[in-house]
Amino acid sequence: MLLTIVAIPFALGVVASLLARKASGVGLVLASALIPVFAAVVLVGLDGLPAFPPVRAAHKLPYVLLVFGVVFAVLAPVIRTRSWLLAGVAALVALAAPAWWMGSVILANSERKLVVTLILIAIAVAGSIWVALRTSDETQDRQPVLPQAAFATSLSAALVAIFGGYMGMAMFNGALTALFGGYLLIAYIAHLRGNGGAFSLAGPGGFAMSWTAFLGLLATAILAPQASSAGLIVAGLTLVLLPFTSTLANRLKLAPALRPLVCGLVVAVPAIIAILIAGLQFAS
Repeated sequence: MLLTIVAIPFALGVVASLLARKASGVGLVLASALIPVFAAVVLVGLDGLPAFPPVRAAHKLPYVLLVFGVVFAVLAPVIRTRSWLLAGVAALVALAAPAWWMGSVILANSERKLVVTLILIAIAVAGSIWVALRTSDETQDRQPVLPQAAFATSLSAALVAIFGGYMGMAMFNGALTALFGGYLLIAYIAHLRGNGGAFSLAGPGGFAMSWTAFLGLLATAILAPQASSAGLIVAGLTLVLLPFTSTLANRLKLAPALRPLVCGLVVAVPAIIAILIAGLQFAS
């Protein structure tokens, strides 16, 4: 269990971070494709090869990750615009389409899950538009806390899934947390060695990482029987607050070794609140 949930995903995160150090050319394609593709590999390692054609909603998740990983890789070299409209439409299509394909039957029979899913998608679209608007300037085109936000989102999704009674999504989101943890370790080492942009990931690569973390949260909302609705929604705010935390990261006068750690704690506040909400609802 530790091998499939922690060790292998962590190692894949290290590989992804090493290969995507330079997000241009081949590096940009790798940054855009590796995270969702590695997430699919991790999921197959946890659940085995899914049926083809997929029958259950959970069987469709690996195919979604693989297909969108390929799409991100294909589009990465050609997308150069920072259009807020494109960002919003991309987030809407990339989340709404797989959510409906995976959970149309579930969503049609559960008003609560449908409402939570729609709210999460709306949060993602609004967040994508806000990030695009705030990063239109050439000097602020990267999010120096995006990997930390993805890590916090997946960690909160894992714990919300546990409290919601679905160990399958808890293990998958836990594995995603380990995957992002491996990415963060290499980024932190590079940061300590003087690479000021070690935690920065822009464009399709940043979108792919955010999408993978958010998809885990969205799948939890659809598949976990009793997942906390409020906890899921608050957890979704972690990635939305990236522009605020990025501005804070640029203004903090901290020692270089502490800066990514403190910024990571700040961006994780919604995730921490989400875990507390889910835990309190479970206890009651």
